[in-house]
Amino acid sequence: MFRFHILGLLRRGEPLHGYALMKEYNRRTNRDYGAGYFYRQLGELMTEGLVRQVPNPLGTDPRRLSYEITSSGRESFEEWFEDIPRDAMGDRDKIARAMLFADVEPERASRLLALWQRDLLEHAKSLERDLQYARAKRRTPTEILPMLIRRELFRVAADLEFLQEVAESLNVASSEQTDNAIDSSNVAIQHAAKQQSTKAAGKKRRTS
Repeated sequence: MFRFHILGLLRRGEPLHGYALMKEYNRRTNRDYGAGYFYRQLGELMTEGLVRQVPNPLGTDPRRLSYEITSSGRESFEEWFEDIPRDAMGDRDKIARAMLFADVEPERASRLLALWQRDLLEHAKSLERDLQYARAKRRTPTEILPMLIRRELFRVAADLEFLQEVAESLNVASSEQTDNAIDSSNVAIQHAAKQQSTKAAGKKRRTS
């Protein structure tokens, strides 16, 4: 993902010198890449024609070379950003794109958020079916599979709330849309929690 984060930072328009680019990248990603590694990767982007050096403005340190994105770099970034992975379980690639929301057009960010929400809702529906099947096939109360599925349902709800927070911070999606997405997911989650609460209350009455 390194190359696309660099291209995303340069895509904003103004050239950046390598040190400033490295500092911003490390700040955004919470990494601590050293200059040696960073400049090697930057050199590869230049070799591929995705980034190029530009003259420094007058009065700046001539030792600090400035870089800008090329048209090929823009095309490469946009192709990557739009090629959104649709696996709801493996959302690492989506998160990598979400970290660049502030550097892309609002409609691009909104499109990714909508697809991400849709994937999570489909995943929640699939989990609800799996939960019903696992409960029907369970032979002993100690079988852990239904609990694992409920755990994943709660994770889906947390992810949807995260997407709502992101959308509100960027103002790229209406709160009604994201609220509906969370409400739809919570149907399965609340059902699972209610069943668990009923079972726990029944068990307590039997042991009292």
